[in-house]
Amino acid sequence: MSTPPPTTARADVHVSHHQMLVNDETLADHPSHVPNGLTASAPGAAVIRTGIHTGVVDVTVQLADAPPATTAEGWDEVEEVELITFTGEMRLRGLMGHLPEALPNLTPHGPGRYGMRVHARGRDIDPCAVPSVPFEFYLVTIWPIEVGPKARARLGVGVAEELGLPDKSAEIRRWAREHARPVNEPGRPAGHVASPLPPTPVMGTARAIEHRLRIVNPYQEPATEAALPERLVAAAPDAVVIRTLKGRGAVGVHVRWDLSGARGPVSRWEEAEEVEFVTTTGIMQIEGMHTRDGAPPPNLTYQGAGRYGLRVHGRTRPGGGLSNRPGESYLLVVWPITLGI
Repeated sequence: MSTPPPTTARADVHVSHHQMLVNDETLADHPSHVPNGLTASAPGAAVIRTGIHTGVVDVTVQLADAPPATTAEGWDEVEEVELITFTGEMRLRGLMGHLPEALPNLTPHGPGRYGMRVHARGRDIDPCAVPSVPFEFYLVTIWPIEVGPKARARLGVGVAEELGLPDKSAEIRRWAREHARPVNEPGRPAGHVASPLPPTPVMGTARAIEHRLRIVNPYQEPATEAALPERLVAAAPDAVVIRTLKGRGAVGVHVRWDLSGARGPVSRWEEAEEVEFVTTTGIMQIEGMHTRDGAPPPNLTYQGAGRYGLRVHGRTRPGGGLSNRPGESYLLVVWPITLGI
C-alpha cells in the first residue's frame, strides 16, 4: 500500500530577530542556542533561524505520515530535530508575529513526539534587508514518531484516568528523565554539565494565584500537587507551593543557591520555613516568574535530578499608598542534599 502524499500549505511569514517559532498557546520557552545554525527544539517549542532580522519569508509546511526521503537538491541547508508537544496544537509563526492562517496545526495527531525537518534557501543573500517580498524560502516537514494514548500517558496529559489505566506517575517520571530534554538528536543542545559553583542570585517578580506560588517543571504537570501549606511552604514530588498573603497579584522573588544550606542572617525577614523536595527531572522553575534583567526564569535545580533543601523567607512591606512595587517578597535559598535518582 503506497504512502499518501503529504498535506502541503504555504504562507508568507513575517519574522523578527531572525526567528520563526513552532509552539502552542502555552508559549513554552524556545531554545536560545541553535548548534546547527538552522533549527533546535525543546519540550513544547522549537525555533528556526532566518537570515534576515526582520521581514517576510516564504514558508511551505508539509504534514506527512512518515519521514519522507531526504533530499537537499535545490536547497542550501537541511536539518532535522524532534518535537515534543504536550497539547498537540503546535503552530508556526514569526517571533512576536501573528499566526499565519494558511498554515495548519503541525501536530494534528495530538500530544507526543514528532520529527521536524527544515530545508532552507537564501539565508545568506542579504541579512541586512527588510524584505516585503520574500527571497528566503523554507520547507518544514512534520511527521509523527510516537503519538496516541500511550504517548499521551507518558507525557502526563491526564488521559490515564479516562482510559481506565493504572497510575502512570512512576512511568511518567522515568520517561521524562529519558525524553524531556533529549540531547542526542541533531539540533539539540549539547549535554549540560552542572556547574561546580552556584549561579548568581536572581531577583524578579512572580504572580500569586489563589495564595499560591508554584515551583514545578514547566514542561510537565506533577503527578501530585503540593497542598496549600498552613504556614509558608509545602512540597510534593516535582512540586513546591509557597503560600502568599495576597490571593492574587505580583510578589517579589529573590533566588539564591547554596552548596551547603548554611543558614545566613535573616533579620530583614519576618518568617522562614524549610522543606525538602524531590525533582525527578532536574528542572524546577517558579511559575510565571519575570526576572529583573529580562532573562528566562532560572532553574532552581540546575544540578540535576535529586533531593534538595529549600528555605523560604517571607516579608511584607509596611505602609500603604500607591506603588508599583510588590507588597510582599520572598527569598528562596536552594541547596542539594542527594543528587541523582
